Amino acid sequence: MISTIPTSVVIILLISSAVSPPVNPVMTATGGMAVSPEKEGERISILRYFPLRDGLIWKYSSNLGKVTSRVTAGGDQTTIITKSPPVNITQVLRLSPEGLYLTEAESDTFLLTTRRAYYPPLLRFPLRVTVGERWTWKGKEIVDGEIINSRVEGTIVGWERIMVPAGEFRCLKVTFTSISDDDTTGFSTQWLAAGVGIVKADIAVEASGLSGFIITLLGFDTYHLELTEMIKPRKSQ
Repeated sequence: MISTIPTSVVIILLISSAVSPPVNPVMTATGGMAVSPEKEGERISILRYFPLRDGLIWKYSSNLGKVTSRVTAGGDQTTIITKSPPVNITQVLRLSPEGLYLTEAESDTFLLTTRRAYYPPLLRFPLRVTVGERWTWKGKEIVDGEIINSRVEGTIVGWERIMVPAGEFRCLKVTFTSISDDDTTGFSTQWLAAGVGIVKADIAVEASGLSGFIITLLGFDTYHLELTEMIKPRKSQ
């Protein structure tokens, strides 16, 4: 059986974060609040750049329309629901002392619902990284009973200033390459801001045969996101 959304596409469409500790605020050029930047060569806590607080909402503009992601967090497990026509993606992530892992995902389109489980859990990020650091995850996906072998490589590229509709941010630039034996390869560049999460993402997918046709039909051969708004949860949540 061939999944409606090929494996590499689901992997690189991860719009996610993780619980961030309190940080010292400083003013940004746009007048908003930001966090004190790390020193050159200092190890970076990825939890500062992936804030996954229960009730957080991110809104994005994209070449496929409006995108909204909402967080439900409890204990060491977090669920993120991303609504982005023509596909909605639900992710379940787990935080461990080693890193942030994707354990399962579900994608819904107007054609089909597809469920995935990752063995071992897919390493989204190590908890502490440095500029230039790379990591690789190799494993299997169980996609509606079908086993797919996949490899994901991540790299911490460096720092960039990014302007998006939500404002100007000093961002950690991260790239991902995803290769699967369902004949798809994905490339993703993401810019993460401290205390905010992903503010911009550029995605490209290469595939042949039926997978390539499906990706092109759904518009996922290229995908661009820019943050328009971040809604913080109420203190009572």
